[in-house]
Amino acid sequence: MPTRPDTPPHRFGVALGGGTARAFAHVGVLNVLDEAGTPPEVLSGTSFGALIAAHYALYRDAAALRRWAATFPAGEVWRQGLDFGLHRAAFVEGGRIEGWLERTLFHGATFSDLRLPLHVTCTDVDTGELVVLREGSLARAVRASCALPAVTRAVEVGGRRLIDGGFVSPVPITPLMAEAKLVLGVHTGITVEKARAIQHFRQLHASRFGGWWYQRFLSAPRHAYGTLLRGLARAGASYTRLLETPAGAILLRVDPRIAWWDLHRAEKGARAGEEAMQRALPDLHARLGHAPDNPLPNAAPPHYLRVQ
Repeated sequence: MPTRPDTPPHRFGVALGGGTARAFAHVGVLNVLDEAGTPPEVLSGTSFGALIAAHYALYRDAAALRRWAATFPAGEVWRQGLDFGLHRAAFVEGGRIEGWLERTLFHGATFSDLRLPLHVTCTDVDTGELVVLREGSLARAVRASCALPAVTRAVEVGGRRLIDGGFVSPVPITPLMAEAKLVLGVHTGITVEKARAIQHFRQLHASRFGGWWYQRFLSAPRHAYGTLLRGLARAGASYTRLLETPAGAILLRVDPRIAWWDLHRAEKGARAGEEAMQRALPDLHARLGHAPDNPLPNAAPPHYLRVQ
């Protein structure tokens, strides 16, 4: 775990996890923080949270994000999935999605165009390491961070083949620990500890049979279908890990009561984020009262805000 420097350069950072449609709750969280005069100074994001974080870091306009969620073109997004990818061992190749991100959100922007520092996290499908992107195309970084094995193909960036960063770090708090005195992580995905199917999967993964298949998948060749098997192994292993919060950070859990595929219910997701953040604001502001002159010590216990 990285140690926090004596004087981190930023006062407050926000880390946004994945969840696809459920991650629209991030829009509501950022909107409330802006309206409360507590905007983040540095961000990180993984999967769909990377998309939200990148948009905010580029434009610094949570109200615009909120309007986007209220009129989100779900049908248009699903049409980008008509991008044949079976020859690359995925249902969707992913190029059309990247093009849509460029045309509608990022307009060719790179990390150097950002108004706020941003860390986009991905998983290296070959090594299983967390990769933090801080340069290059925003659209390509977001596409890589959202790449789900079998659904979309891995994305090559800097010679590494990258997939969804949530497989290593569901809420990418760690990259911000040396950057901000206080870090708020927002989790909108499923609660692994409560999902019965995942508990069964954990038992299988821990068995001799499951471990044998896991190693077989990881040792697959580096061709397209081998990459698919490696990606599935990385995804499966992620369900065996508990969500950990570094000491001194805050984890806000939000359950927007929608499924990951409910893109047409983006507005409901955003409202859930607003309601959760409104309830959490007093505690956050109390913690931020320490931040300017008295950084939180590494020995401080993790702090959880469970907002359902």
